[in-house]
Amino acid sequence: MRWALLSIALMFSGAAEARAKGIGVGVLLGEPVASTLMVRWTDKQAVQMVTGWSFGQQRMHLGADYLYTFTEIESDDAMGLRYPVYVGIGLRLRMLGDDTTAGQERGKFGFRFPFGVSVEPDHLPLEVYFEMAPVWVMSPVSHGGFDGGIGVRLFF
Repeated sequence: MRWALLSIALMFSGAAEARAKGIGVGVLLGEPVASTLMVRWTDKQAVQMVTGWSFGQQRMHLGADYLYTFTEIESDDAMGLRYPVYVGIGLRLRMLGDDTTAGQERGKFGFRFPFGVSVEPDHLPLEVYFEMAPVWVMSPVSHGGFDGGIGVRLFF
């Protein structure tokens, strides 16, 4: 038990210097409801993958985005929180479901333009985030849409 507590303390001790880097695993609640995987290699750049289910379109949702953190919202230093703001570009694929919704064919492939803000504690490799992603669906029928929700990720 002591070794486990010591290991956890050592794992969290380096997080105060910069944003958590490496692999983040979590969930997104919204449209879609999904599991997420993020690979962050610098304080400003990351790639996220999203796999889940769109209850609105009754289809499986796959997405991949490149994200760039362009600023942080200033906060009170005593709180120990940071608020990074990011934008990105990515791809979305929806499949394995009903091809029609209310008698109209819906798109399967499109481009995502995510933007969001995170809340990250200085001493934990964790982020809670809110994200919206306008989508331009290209095939088979061109139309616009939105993805988005609230999520949480733990970094390893």
